[in-house]
Amino acid sequence: MNQYSVDFKLKIVKMILKEHISKKSIMREYNVATKTQRQWVHKYQTEGISGLVSKRKIRDKIPTNQEEESVESLKHEILMLKVEIERLKRGYSNEDAKYVKKKKS
Repeated sequence: MNQYSVDFKLKIVKMILKEHISKKSIMREYNVATKTQRQWVHKYQTEGISGLVSKRKIRDKIPTNQEEESVESLKHEILMLKVEIERLKRGYSNEDAKYVKKKKS
C-alpha cells in the first residue's frame, strides 16, 4: 500500500476537478488507481484538505521538506536562548548580552 503526501493528493484532486483531466490519464501518468482518486475527490469535497490527511501517519501533517528545516531552526533557537540565559546568570544585562552577540558577529 502506497502512502501519498497531502500535497500530492491535493494536486491529483485539483487535476480532476479544475483541469478536468481524466482519471485514466492520471492513473497512467502517476500510477494511482482510479478508485483511490475517487476516494480522494470525495473526501476533499466533503471534508476539504483535512480529508486528505492520512489518519495513520503523522508525517502528513508536516510536509517532509519543511520538517528538517523546522527542527534545525528550533534547535538553533534553543541554543541561542541557553546562551542568553547563561549570560544573564553571570550578571550581564540584556543590553550587555546583545552587545556581546553583535561584537562576536
